[in-house]
Amino acid sequence: MQQSTWFTPEGLEDLLPPQAQKLEFYRRKLIDGFHLSGYDLVLPPIAEFTDSLLTGTGRHRATDTCRFTDQESGRMMGVRSDMTPQVARIVSNRLKASQGISRLCYVGEVLKTRNNKAKGSRSPIQVGAELFGDQGVESDIEVIELMLESLSLISLPQLQLSLGHVGVVDELMSLAGLTDAQRADLLNILKRKAVPEFNEWLASAGLSPQIHAVFSGMLGLVGEAQSVINEAKQLFAGLNSTVLDSALTRLEQIVSHILTTQDVGIHLDLADIRGYHYHTGVIFGCYSTGRQLQLIAKGGRYDGIGADFGLSLPATGFSLDLRTALDLLQPVEDIVKGPVYAPVAADKNLKAKISELKNEGYQVINVYDGNPMEEGAACLVFESGQWIVK
Repeated sequence: MQQSTWFTPEGLEDLLPPQAQKLEFYRRKLIDGFHLSGYDLVLPPIAEFTDSLLTGTGRHRATDTCRFTDQESGRMMGVRSDMTPQVARIVSNRLKASQGISRLCYVGEVLKTRNNKAKGSRSPIQVGAELFGDQGVESDIEVIELMLESLSLISLPQLQLSLGHVGVVDELMSLAGLTDAQRADLLNILKRKAVPEFNEWLASAGLSPQIHAVFSGMLGLVGEAQSVINEAKQLFAGLNSTVLDSALTRLEQIVSHILTTQDVGIHLDLADIRGYHYHTGVIFGCYSTGRQLQLIAKGGRYDGIGADFGLSLPATGFSLDLRTALDLLQPVEDIVKGPVYAPVAADKNLKAKISELKNEGYQVINVYDGNPMEEGAACLVFESGQWIVK
């Protein structure tokens, strides 16, 4: 039976001209920018065996991963829902980069089992950069600056940086001596930012007065970055925790550096637990604050990556979904020169002129007899013995 209209599954869509061209234009700009900062491009396969795809950092992606049986080997395979675990496998198992710093970048389509309209397409175009082999604050700063500079490179409007540190909530739960059940309940509440439920949980948690006071003030540790750090220092002062002190010191170093080198506002939320089961330290995101607040890129530290592949490495990185960001980006036709229309002729000088125009960034389109051109469009004409744009 022939259908008059063929539909793709919900959350999976075609990109037509000019959107596909726009995506490719900005993809190249991002990857070229990563390369100029020393990040080498890797291209993992779109599918691989699940025992590597869902190992280590990939475990939390199990429910998002489409799986099938490989007809060659009979083993279970999966279509990637995130490229970061694949990059971890490459740096740990293929490159075996046990010493020094490795900088890798990547781009590709990923697939999720379920459609979440609030989070964009079910098949994002993931672009990202990862730094392996350094656990100092310098690598956190480098990746955050690379994220900000990359988004500025593609002219995203009105950026705001958001910071957090998953170690803060984790350490507070340890100091409070929470049971596994209490931890799970609290993390679920914090993930949803459910303030009434948090107050009910706190009232029934049976915490000591000192810890109760700290938890009571925890949700208020959000806002302008340096102010939040100062408030947190006062709130945590009596806990004598080197973990909390170290987290605040690292955040303060990042904030000081970014405010000096970048023209961007910095928001800090110390109760943010995004990626709690994945990240191990500083987390960050970048929002566009134009017509509406929209998360564009996100990342953070995930030390210990690659351990299941035989090489445990400190790491930090970020990624963005280029497909979701498309509507915020300037149309390509406003950037690319042209078009210039050219006749089809066996003329070496004409071909040379077309090559010259393309090298200068012009779009040159062949036009045939009887085919219409855009009204008022530029075209190549032969005058006084040479080809000129007229």
